[in-house]
Amino acid sequence: MPAFADFFQNQAEASAHVQFVYDLAAGHVVFINAAYEQVFQGIRELVNAELPDLLQRLHPDDQAYLAHYWARWVQGPPANEVEVRLLHEGQPHQWFCLTPSYWQDAQGRVLLGGTLRDISVMKRYQENADLFNSRKNATLEILSHDLSGAFIMVQQIAQFLREEVTSPLNSRVPEMLGVLETTSRDSVTMIRELINLEFLTSANTDLKVNRVDVGAVLRVPLDQLQTGQRLLGHVFSYTLPAEPVYANIDVNKFTQVLINLVSNAFKFTPDAGFVAVRIESGPGVVRIYIEDDGIGIPLAMQPYLFERFTKARRPGLRGEATTGLGLALCKTIVEWHYGHIFVTSQEGQGSTFTIEIPRAETVDTPARAGAVEMLG
Repeated sequence: MPAFADFFQNQAEASAHVQFVYDLAAGHVVFINAAYEQVFQGIRELVNAELPDLLQRLHPDDQAYLAHYWARWVQGPPANEVEVRLLHEGQPHQWFCLTPSYWQDAQGRVLLGGTLRDISVMKRYQENADLFNSRKNATLEILSHDLSGAFIMVQQIAQFLREEVTSPLNSRVPEMLGVLETTSRDSVTMIRELINLEFLTSANTDLKVNRVDVGAVLRVPLDQLQTGQRLLGHVFSYTLPAEPVYANIDVNKFTQVLINLVSNAFKFTPDAGFVAVRIESGPGVVRIYIEDDGIGIPLAMQPYLFERFTKARRPGLRGEATTGLGLALCKTIVEWHYGHIFVTSQEGQGSTFTIEIPRAETVDTPARAGAVEMLG
């Protein structure tokens, strides 16, 4: 047995990640490897004295979150990895992933072990990718709506001229107007198919779930949509929670759900109508409302809205085509996040789509409570 102990200790010492063992009964760290000094700029022999200050440097929104999981880990073998942020004055915060382990000997002595990996580079890459995708998806929706509107107008004018204007004998004007009408209609179809393909492709990729402040990450596409409201032809507004509200979501997929629902609201809301998004915190959940004052949804259609290739599909007010898949995909993605989506609507009075997803687990104490107490 000592040979095995030496082997694993040597492995821990050689690791670039911080590895530690904490004795619950004694209330202190009994082992920490040399990486502690490199990663945290501390002195390993003084780790127990330095630990309170280190915990105070946790991001305020992560202190109660970590304390919640620590309280669970001390009760039995832990299963969850936890990602937390460490603050550095005047520098970007540092991301760590804590992988816990649990061991109890024959005498009942409980040791909690763990590996702390610095995942800052990966997290910043993911944040930048999510930011890019959010802006891209919102911009595509704005451009597709604007271009579709222009092509639909050309199509309608061409159709009007072909029906109302008498052309000279043997004139090719009716033929040219027919070509213009067909080309405009095909262009609208192509634009919508491009957006639908983007949504379908994203929905078929694996989930990349992270604990994020929902209001902060969704502010990006909402800002884009608000900036583009002149092109969209509607009054668009949004409201976010006053305090951070965390949930475990795939930012890219969830952004596309939001944009898809906002796009549907635009489709069925007359020009100069309003579309609004509200994000609120509820007991254990985050709620997202997408509201409009459009034409509403007939009561007979509502039970079928979220079915694939639904018989409730209908063209938009400006002739926008629909595949009947968008709301079904939205429902699937929301359910992947252990959430629910539902609608309330009356004809002529608009619609409200509501998404509810679980909040990331926290304790009952305020989110800014000190995490030092979790080791007391």
